[in-house]
Amino acid sequence: MRSLTERQREILNYIISSIKSTDRFPSYREIGRRFRLSSSATVSQHLDALVRKGFLTKIGNKLMLSRENRPIRGVPIVGRVAAGLPITAIENREGYLNVDSLFYDDATHFAVKVNGDSMKDAGIFDGDYVIVRQQEEARSGEMIVAYIGDEEATVKIMRKRGRIVELEPRNTSYKSIRINSKRDRLRIAGKVVGLVRRVR
Repeated sequence: MRSLTERQREILNYIISSIKSTDRFPSYREIGRRFRLSSSATVSQHLDALVRKGFLTKIGNKLMLSRENRPIRGVPIVGRVAAGLPITAIENREGYLNVDSLFYDDATHFAVKVNGDSMKDAGIFDGDYVIVRQQEEARSGEMIVAYIGDEEATVKIMRKRGRIVELEPRNTSYKSIRINSKRDRLRIAGKVVGLVRRVR
């Protein structure tokens, strides 16, 4: 990484501090106000320089700290998700799960605590945490985390059958949940990519 100017270092430190205290990247307006920069173009120039020098990462229009500069907290644990809010919005978080950051990035992954034994035949038990890669689509046969209406997250195998989506358990004591994609509100949160079990 290339060295920073004094102002770039100040802005980077402000961004890191802001993320630690508010759990989000500060807006251009907030950065401009903090450093008395009247033009958003000037703010953009500083942020672009931080990207070029490897201190920030840009994915589409979204800026985030590079992996080396992110606070080490693990992936957010998410419970009930209110309609209209991003999956990992602050309002939905119930803490953090410490996992290997080489495999799971807190910007693209989250964790859900499993309640019940509907997936026990897949080796997922009550109290386990599944790690989920955020994505809004999934292929038939993949294990996903989904929200039906405003319910808690459910972990199931998804099967697509025309307009009908079936969420299959892995326990013969439970029946599949059948959802009509034209009538019922199904929100795919992501694909299950890992499992963490805490020894009690």
